[in-house]
Amino acid sequence: MLRRALPIASLLAALALATGCAGAKSTASSIPESASLAPADALAYVTVTTDEGSEQWKNAAGLLERIPGAKDGVSGSIGSALGEQGVDWSNDVRPAIGPELVVVATADQDPIVLVQPSDEAKLDALLAKGDTTYVRGEVDGWEALAQSQAALDGYRAALAKGTLDDVDAFTKGFGALPSEALARAWVDTARLSKGLGQLVEQASTKVDLGLDWLAAAVSAQDDGVLLTLGMRMPGGGDTRYEPKLFARVPAGAVAAVSFGGTQKILDRVQGNVDLDKVSGTIESITGVSLKGLTDALSGEGALYVRPSAEQLPEVTLVLRPPDASKTWETLDGLARKLAEQANTTVTVRTENGTEVRRVTTEQVTISYARLEDDTIIATTGDTGIRTFLADGPKLVDSDAYKRAADAVDMGEKTRGFVYVDVDGALPLAERAGGSLPPDAKDAVAAIDSFILQSSGDGDVTKVSGFVRLND
Repeated sequence: MLRRALPIASLLAALALATGCAGAKSTASSIPESASLAPADALAYVTVTTDEGSEQWKNAAGLLERIPGAKDGVSGSIGSALGEQGVDWSNDVRPAIGPELVVVATADQDPIVLVQPSDEAKLDALLAKGDTTYVRGEVDGWEALAQSQAALDGYRAALAKGTLDDVDAFTKGFGALPSEALARAWVDTARLSKGLGQLVEQASTKVDLGLDWLAAAVSAQDDGVLLTLGMRMPGGGDTRYEPKLFARVPAGAVAAVSFGGTQKILDRVQGNVDLDKVSGTIESITGVSLKGLTDALSGEGALYVRPSAEQLPEVTLVLRPPDASKTWETLDGLARKLAEQANTTVTVRTENGTEVRRVTTEQVTISYARLEDDTIIATTGDTGIRTFLADGPKLVDSDAYKRAADAVDMGEKTRGFVYVDVDGALPLAERAGGSLPPDAKDAVAAIDSFILQSSGDGDVTKVSGFVRLND
């Protein structure tokens, strides 16, 4: 049964990803009652909604109808996967599981599956169809399934000592997740990482991220899919910033990235990874040290893509580094290195009182300038600098961006985010030579936008991704 129950959970998560979530913002988290089924020392806990009458399933089913081919594809995948095992979801699996499926990984790494069957005979029949005999026992009104009697006895003994819903790390992890979801999970990554040590030792470079726990959720709402991650990294500090540069990104940008407060992150990576070889390689290629590059990216920045009259779209990078003079030297050095390799020179001209430098190669023309002393811009578009400085329409004022930002609870401060106007990006990708099969193109065309934001306070980071479908 374990072999069957776990694939079912994966299929339900896939169903959520292929369908959608509501435009409403995530609500405050609540600890599910089934968390009392996990021992306090559990390594992982997963809960999956299997109630087809729930709001989550209704939202998911409604969105499937809005994605061409997705309804038959997902339903077919579930039916095919279960059919290969000789079972049917409606007749065999659903009545054997009940409205919720819970999986617990004990401290001994034994998986325990818990269900509330509406038909005991269906559960007996489902267990009988398996190649392996599983031990079954009652726990607080649930049916617990284990791979051995010893595993079940150990689980019960651990449960009697305390439950996960009283553990601070667990409550904080679920506190980062929406209370309504198709699936939610929590993992004690600090303890699990010990078991992954052998894999890390096989790598040529060791990286210690210091992740204590990880929580995740997939939520079905009425106009898209909300994916949420929560994690705790001790010593992470407060890396939030106010995205002032992003507020100046012109309307019409089809993809944009905002980053800032990255110095602490860079210091953390540099403190745990041997970058000497990487630094030497970068400097030999670009003529600029790795420190020069990381310093340039250690302040606030915005990177965005806009349509242009050329085959390739305009790409613009705007930086506000701690030391603008050093970053300007770094950028100018990179441009002159590029010009040397292309057998050309860096030219200088003036645009509306601003000195603009330019390097042209066979593939692209890059213009760059220093704005307002502390801001530096580089762009591949002829009008990129002028449009950024103009008081025209901005991306943050568009309805599409506002809907996306609202879906992930975007506040005045953030730890960084990515926004993509899928409707606008698809034609640009096709112009640039990208192509998709007709079925895949129709499915992508059903998507309006995508946003991924990192937020949080102190050591706890929350990452929210929202895929919104067209009306």
